[in-house]
Amino acid sequence: MRHMKNISRIPVRAQESQGLCTDINDNLQARFCFVLAFFTDVFLPLLLPFVNIKAGDNAEEAAE
Repeated sequence: MRHMKNISRIPVRAQESQGLCTDINDNLQARFCFVLAFFTDVFLPLLLPFVNIKAGDNAEEAAE
């Protein structure tokens, strides 16, 4: 990809992950893994408090 630049002269191997993103072979798979990581690491933690609030409301209604 031409729009990417090196941030250091010494190449470093990417951190090993598990699941679908263990062996990335092409750009499409790399983009998919980036979106998957974004949703699981950024978007989901932002959404989780709202889900817990709604789940707590439903549990209180069921207890009554």
